[in-house]
Amino acid sequence: MDSAMTMEEFVFKCKEDIVYFAENMIRSEDGGFYTLEDHQRAMVTSKESQVVYFCGRRLGKSFMLAIECIHRALFNPYQRIFVLSPTETQAKELAETISGMIDRSAVIERDLITNNVMEKKFKNGSRIVIRTGGGKGNVSSVIGSGANLLIIDEIQDVEDGIVNKIIPVMRGQKGDSKFIVAGTPRAKVGFLFESLENAPKIWNNGVWEEYPENDGNFIVYKKQTAYLNKDDEIVASGTPRITIEELKQDYKNIGPIDFKQEYCLEFMSSVTDVYPLELQQKVLYEDGLEDRFKSNKLCVYGVDFGQTRNNTVIYVAEVGDEKEIQERTLNVKYKKEFDLGIEYGKIEDYIVEELPKRFPNLRRGIFDATGVGKSVYENVKRRVKKSPRPYPIEDFYFSEKTKTELVEFGISMMTQDRVKVKWSKRLQEEMTGYKRERSQHDSNKFKYSKGSGSDDYVDAMNLCILNMSPEYGLNFKPPIVVQKIAKTMTKQFGDKKWQRSNQRPKRYSKKIMNTPRRRL
Repeated sequence: MDSAMTMEEFVFKCKEDIVYFAENMIRSEDGGFYTLEDHQRAMVTSKESQVVYFCGRRLGKSFMLAIECIHRALFNPYQRIFVLSPTETQAKELAETISGMIDRSAVIERDLITNNVMEKKFKNGSRIVIRTGGGKGNVSSVIGSGANLLIIDEIQDVEDGIVNKIIPVMRGQKGDSKFIVAGTPRAKVGFLFESLENAPKIWNNGVWEEYPENDGNFIVYKKQTAYLNKDDEIVASGTPRITIEELKQDYKNIGPIDFKQEYCLEFMSSVTDVYPLELQQKVLYEDGLEDRFKSNKLCVYGVDFGQTRNNTVIYVAEVGDEKEIQERTLNVKYKKEFDLGIEYGKIEDYIVEELPKRFPNLRRGIFDATGVGKSVYENVKRRVKKSPRPYPIEDFYFSEKTKTELVEFGISMMTQDRVKVKWSKRLQEEMTGYKRERSQHDSNKFKYSKGSGSDDYVDAMNLCILNMSPEYGLNFKPPIVVQKIAKTMTKQFGDKKWQRSNQRPKRYSKKIMNTPRRRL
């Protein structure tokens, strides 16, 4: 506060100027005052009644939403302010941000009569209520209450049907009301994407772009965290708080797909290739050994069991021997396909008797135990337990949810350069034909489509890669970035082209291909 000001003048200036309020009445966790960045100033001072905060990660979105809630509640009587987040965890995080700001300001705290984590009630009759937007009970508690300020945070993770039920609470309010939705991109469907596509005006990094032909209701404020050149190299940061070196580390940790989505605000197509050609180019290789590979190193495997029209396929991977456990890798080098109609007893014999001859240091196997695979899994597990060199055998049951998690984990490992897979025509054909499609009714849900043919090779490969996951891991902790399966969609990597799906990649000598992380 300026020493020449009286307390009344100070409070009046805070009321009239939200930026001054944020920078002079609210303290940060270290005890100092905040200094708002240009994009934060633009967003909190927006006068439009319906706005989208389209922000990249780490740009202080929660901070801006908290400032708007507190300022409106403190200086405007009888305000009903509702903040909705997709999950209870996200709602509590934002609630704690608001609580922390209030607790660090004696002036604001004295004006409260109720100060619960999820609800604040002020002496002037205003209320801030934080809820989740993912459950019917919570939505029902908001519908009909009315709101002067309604915020839906992380709206890309809130079902469109719920959003449409919530919107009516903004109608018929006296005085100025404001509706803020905030989020980052997912697929090119849903409420957030449609609001952006139909926006008549977009504030893009300080520049207003106008689209008079659009008839949408929301004005967009857009700010990226990072900017890439045509070669996907990070050339600028969207905030002085984050250096380019830090962004490069984030890019390495989460991979290019998630980074472009979360930091560069790139939407994914509603129908996409699960394994884009450039990702195949990055992962697949050929060493000329055909299927004669043997190894005395630590190895793991995955088995996908076929039924009447599908083959049973085994993939075996050699575990990299890097010293740092965060850099452990898998080289999926050996496959075995069994003919249709083969007796399952012969498959059991091969896994228990022949596989250890090729790979005497087997550490783990993960089995498709869905349907007919269950009995084979139980028999193999019992026999391996009694063998001279027992090792853990794990079961995996396919469902829509578990298959999604299985495929996304495999993609996560591939994009982080932690997996290489030996090329085969059948595997490449299956990867090329694999599609992921977002639901037209709920942009947060998607389904996999293998196109024509089968997905035996892809499933066996992914079960093999699953040995790297926290649940099935090789007695080491994976890096933090892979401890949660990503729920995002892959996309085509730029406009780059590769060979047709039936064309072999260029051969390299065994010596060259054994060099670490060799790209095709």
